[in-house]
Amino acid sequence: MNGSRPTSRRVLIGLTALLAVGLVAAGCGGDDDDDGTNGASSAEQSIDSAVSSCTDSAQDLDDAAGSALESACKQAGDTAKQDLSGGEEDVDKALSEAADSCGQAVESLPSGDAQDALSSLCDSITDAG
Repeated sequence: MNGSRPTSRRVLIGLTALLAVGLVAAGCGGDDDDDGTNGASSAEQSIDSAVSSCTDSAQDLDDAAGSALESACKQAGDTAKQDLSGGEEDVDKALSEAADSCGQAVESLPSGDAQDALSSLCDSITDAG
């Protein structure tokens, strides 16, 4: 009987070591669930930056065009962020829809610098994802 005790002890130590390695390996894995919050947060930051640039461009235009552009910039940014926060799992899809809406607003502005600035914002919304 004495001969079987060292074997049982070795088996117990081996199983304990195997269990420990398994627990460490399981803990090393990352969380593969992507609920879109990181992508949405990053996209919102990109959108905020693009809106700021767009409204800065509005300051360089005359009163009517500048006011129209500033309003359009803010509206496009708000719409894009609203689309992102609407529970849309696909950030790229939400941004694409917001960019389409933004693109439609471009036509309502005077041609030239105002349309160019808003078009740039629309492109930034598309690229934010």
